[in-house]
Amino acid sequence: MAGFDDRSRFGSHGAWSRRRVLQGGALAGLGALLGRTGFAQGATEPDAGLVAAAKGEGTLTYYHTTAIDPTAVWTKAFTDKFGITTQNVRGPSYPLFERWLTEERVGQHIADLVQITDTVLIESAHDEGLIADYAPASAADIRSEMKKDGVWYTIFVNAMGIAWNSSKVTPEEDKLIREGGWNVLTDPRWAGRFATGTPASGGSSYSYVYMFLGGKRDQFGPDFLAKMAALKPQVYESKSPMYDRLAAGEHAIVDQASQSDMGGLYLKGAPIRWVFPDPTPANLTVQAISAQAPHPNAARLFQHWAASAEGQAAWFKVAGVASARDDTVDPRKAAKADWYKEDWYADPKDLYIDYLHDAGYVDPAKPIIAEWNGIFGR
Repeated sequence: MAGFDDRSRFGSHGAWSRRRVLQGGALAGLGALLGRTGFAQGATEPDAGLVAAAKGEGTLTYYHTTAIDPTAVWTKAFTDKFGITTQNVRGPSYPLFERWLTEERVGQHIADLVQITDTVLIESAHDEGLIADYAPASAADIRSEMKKDGVWYTIFVNAMGIAWNSSKVTPEEDKLIREGGWNVLTDPRWAGRFATGTPASGGSSYSYVYMFLGGKRDQFGPDFLAKMAALKPQVYESKSPMYDRLAAGEHAIVDQASQSDMGGLYLKGAPIRWVFPDPTPANLTVQAISAQAPHPNAARLFQHWAASAEGQAAWFKVAGVASARDDTVDPRKAAKADWYKEDWYADPKDLYIDYLHDAGYVDPAKPIIAEWNGIFGR
């Protein structure tokens, strides 16, 4: 199926819907979260009986929206620890969720866990009886505003900005991107050199676009996006190939640049730089267990590990994300390692997360998508 990747054991494998308003507290203090340094491992270990039962099942299938390669490294850490293989199936959040939803409704139980960037969809599936109720002991230390106990848990927090290929811009353009804020994306010089993603692809893209057309409409709005659309950017249905083609030099600049994916490309040696203009939209990447998981014990063990300090810290080896736990922060920042040592890098200062409480954001009709499509002629 187009748009999905299925790589045996450690690889990766589609319309969407919203049915209820997001519940939960305000996501306060994320700016401090992304700037904090230091790291401590939690000591909560899974129940020995669960481990034995999970090892007896031996495998699990993981539907996820995160990029293929870093996710493969992350899940391999789980495999190395417990001897349980994972089949990773990747797709954009909304198509992937719809694929899983359809499979479950017709009795095709394939996925053990589902990871997307939209908590509203997870909660609607839970209301329908499609999400298992399970609260791993390790999740006690997930911030209260970053979980719905027994339903979904955040595995990391991701900021989104502007990225560019340093080999495809001039020194003047490099300086412009670093200092120009979001208005950089409307500069005519990027005509034919720019790419973006449709907000219909998933929760992260939707929350990104919602900032411009929803919560911060007075500051940006349709006129701002019309200037972007006039540059005729290439529009992607999924952000991962957009990032890959940026790294390959097919584009000079892209928006919706997530720190997790940019960090992964940086670590591979790609000539990638990124910046977080104010305000900086951020999203939660969350994970839930399918109620009819073919490997229920392996799924529960994986959920326990993913919510633990060890599981969340494993992301630091492949990406620049923030943990949902207070005791788990990327040690590279204190050491000024990797991108933290670069003179072009700076942490986001003004994270935009207010969309989680906007009626417009959870509107099942998603008028923002239709408006964006009209602006971009889709």
